[in-house]
Amino acid sequence: MTRSPSSSPRSVAASQRHWLELLRRARASDEPFSAAALYPHASEQQRRCLEPRLFGARRDRLLLASAAFVAPAVLERLACLVDDATQRTRIARNPAAPAEALTRLWCDGARTSLAPLLARHPNTPRAILAELGEAAADLDTLCALCENTGSSSDVLATVEQRRIPVLQRLLAVNLATDGATLMALWRATDEEAVRAQILLHDHCPDTLLQTLPASPLERRCLARHARTPAALLARLAGDADVAVRRAATANPATPIAAVVASCFDTDEAVRRTVAARRDLSVTLAACLADDVDDWVRRVLARNPACPTYLLERASADPVLEVRRSVARHPACPASLLDRLSRDAATWVQAAVAYRDDLPLVVLRRLARSTDVDVLAGVGRNPMTSTSRLARLAVHECADVRRAVILNRQTPRAILRVLRQDPYPLHRALAVDHPNLTDADRWRMREDPDVQVRYRVFHHFAWRLGAAADPVPADAMQHEHHPHPAQEKMETI
Repeated sequence: MTRSPSSSPRSVAASQRHWLELLRRARASDEPFSAAALYPHASEQQRRCLEPRLFGARRDRLLLASAAFVAPAVLERLACLVDDATQRTRIARNPAAPAEALTRLWCDGARTSLAPLLARHPNTPRAILAELGEAAADLDTLCALCENTGSSSDVLATVEQRRIPVLQRLLAVNLATDGATLMALWRATDEEAVRAQILLHDHCPDTLLQTLPASPLERRCLARHARTPAALLARLAGDADVAVRRAATANPATPIAAVVASCFDTDEAVRRTVAARRDLSVTLAACLADDVDDWVRRVLARNPACPTYLLERASADPVLEVRRSVARHPACPASLLDRLSRDAATWVQAAVAYRDDLPLVVLRRLARSTDVDVLAGVGRNPMTSTSRLARLAVHECADVRRAVILNRQTPRAILRVLRQDPYPLHRALAVDHPNLTDADRWRMREDPDVQVRYRVFHHFAWRLGAAADPVPADAMQHEHHPHPAQEKMETI
């Protein structure tokens, strides 16, 4: 859905009335979240009218400070108004807190008490992280800095120079650590776990990827690295350690010729890894098709590289999960889907029901099932008829009804039934469905669940905040408020 400004005077007037109605309802609400949904889209004058509802009570400030779904603008303003340590701590812990809010906390003198939280927050500005890196003395703050992928490589290099052992593994894991710092770590430590993480790091210096380590843990990480030379990967694919062989076999850079022996490896986990390779040849696939381990056969049947004639064989496998994997193969032939739709196991039938490329005759057959997993697949299928969706929309199983809501082809008439579903999650999902009209959403503005109301208010704030001309704040006091029974949302 795109939001575009209305052109006719009548549309503009309607948008203004609806916007005023949202503002009035938000101010009269028992909770602050409706006002929080409108706040980012309101004018400065209207924001001042909403702020008493948002920030007037300490209870509401605490609720907003902890809510990760509210807009950054709300948290930014809240950071300017907090008056106790509990509120500051909640904002600093909120993953949605923007950089401006965190900067305000930093400038308000909460540097000592909130240092670990600010050092860990992904939105903390790099300038603050740099100050923490230079001045932090407590281990909690330094650990938080090393864990924060927002920390610059310069900050991490500064922390590395402290030579604190407990920080070295964190630095080796952090994606922002540069090659020079990783090399310094390599020279400064003999700890196997730290060296293994360095070998796994994207910025690992090439010189460290040229030799075969003695430690199995280090060889395993070397086998996983995309820049490890092919000759080394071939050696690692035949390593004595099972975990190393598995890692090398899974690496797409390992030449397929080097993993031929892995098809006959004594460890089933290695053979499963071979079966999952996207460059698997038909010959190697045939070697794995009759493997004694059903997980190998299951992985092979899901692999797009698996040829059709092997899917035919797998469709008769005695293990139902193998047959289900055939039904989920991206190029499973229609003839096999027809056969699997009649499978004795309803779990296999359910996998068929979720496919968008089903022949209609197969879909109709599955729609007659009484199994809820199969019916959920039918409800989610975009080719399911409207009459069938209408019946599934009132099914006693919540999973089936949710599948109908998640079906992007479900028509408006059925969604209007589902918007009254007893599960709040279902009603919230219905708000976002593209076939639900704004008139339908408007009637959900008094939903008993706070999350549903927030979604409704957020939707119309996004729509009307741009569609309506700026509305004077004092109009909120004088605009006629019709009886709810007489209200009707006009088409926007």
